[in-house]
Amino acid sequence: MKRDKSKFVVSATILGAILAGGSGLFTEAGAKELKIATFMSPKHHLNSVVFKNLAKAVGKATGGSTTMKLYSGGQLGKGPVQQYKRVVDNVAELTFIIQGTTTKIFPRTMVVAQPAVGRTAVEVTKKLYSVYDRFLAQEYKRVKVLGLWANTPPVLISKKPIRKLSDLKGLKVRAMSATNIPQINAWGAAGLALPITKTYDALDKGVIDSVHVAVNALYRPWRFAEIAKHATDGLEGPTSLFALLMNRKEWDGLPAADKGKIDGLTGSQFGVATARSWAQSDVKAIANAKKGVGGVKYHMLSKSEAAPFDAVTAKATEKFLAGQEKNGVPARAIYAAITK
Repeated sequence: MKRDKSKFVVSATILGAILAGGSGLFTEAGAKELKIATFMSPKHHLNSVVFKNLAKAVGKATGGSTTMKLYSGGQLGKGPVQQYKRVVDNVAELTFIIQGTTTKIFPRTMVVAQPAVGRTAVEVTKKLYSVYDRFLAQEYKRVKVLGLWANTPPVLISKKPIRKLSDLKGLKVRAMSATNIPQINAWGAAGLALPITKTYDALDKGVIDSVHVAVNALYRPWRFAEIAKHATDGLEGPTSLFALLMNRKEWDGLPAADKGKIDGLTGSQFGVATARSWAQSDVKAIANAKKGVGGVKYHMLSKSEAAPFDAVTAKATEKFLAGQEKNGVPARAIYAAITK
């Protein structure tokens, strides 16, 4: 994977304000303080960089009229599954969600999470936004969307080497989401949907044998390399999709000027910047894995090695799209729009 020089170019206000940080939170009398709820460790990149700096940028841009405070580590509720409900119910004014943990709420969005949409987090994020207004917006009517983004397509992190389809036979593999279980089953393995927060223990105890996940999960914060030493890359795979959402009534109640400032700091540019920033951990993880850091044995499949996997994946994807069509989701139209 080559480093994209554009990843290091500061783009207008967004990357400068969000990713580079700014002044501290304002606490002026009468200011509206918005809670940001996340379930990850305070050390996670999204908490320590992205959301922290968004809060600083909003406080600075609004002159302290609206501020944000981060509640990480599940302080306002554990795990990712209930995050959407928490923002709708206003347990927190803002929450970070993984759409793959609540696929029934986001069936259209999950089409973008299917294999062969893109090779990088930024590419998939841009495609996500390219179909948002036409196909996806109706799934987010109950909330204010501050940002959408994707993760880097996954690798297989396993306790044994995986080079060919037969190596997966009988293995239990944690899927990216429930919608990706058919792909893993088609490979000859048994797919299971598990929250990322429960995956380490499942892998350690032998409940699963492999994890389909972005390569940065080898190291901090998830540390899968401690118990699974093999990483297989080069497969057509799905992506995890994410969002930062705000309670709709809280958004509507903000001063118009503050809403304008926040809109200027969020949206598609924020989503792309977040994807680019977070993906640096994957670049670093691949470099470390190639060096064998943590005892990892990294293997990039050749085209001939990947071809049998990808042929099966394509059939599983088509089956998924057909099933979604039966449920009234224009899945083929969405998929065609993002893979043309």
